[in-house]
Amino acid sequence: FNVFEAMKRHDEEPQCHRVEVIEEVVEDVFAEETPSLPLERIMVNSIDKLEEQEDHEIEDYLQHLESSRVDESP
Repeated sequence: FNVFEAMKRHDEEPQCHRVEVIEEVVEDVFAEETPSLPLERIMVNSIDKLEEQEDHEIEDYLQHLESSRVDESP
């Protein structure tokens, strides 16, 4: 992405230039955060999956507690 070229043609579809910049940033961050070794990738993904399952279980327990709540006022 060349800023100077984009400024020369600022009338042409400005939202496209923004998408290109955002896409580049997302790709860079994804490349940095994605484990490169297969074993590391499997371990990280399995931990993420376990955390998702735990979050779901916690939400279920909270809903159950909320639904079984007893009103203490007379």
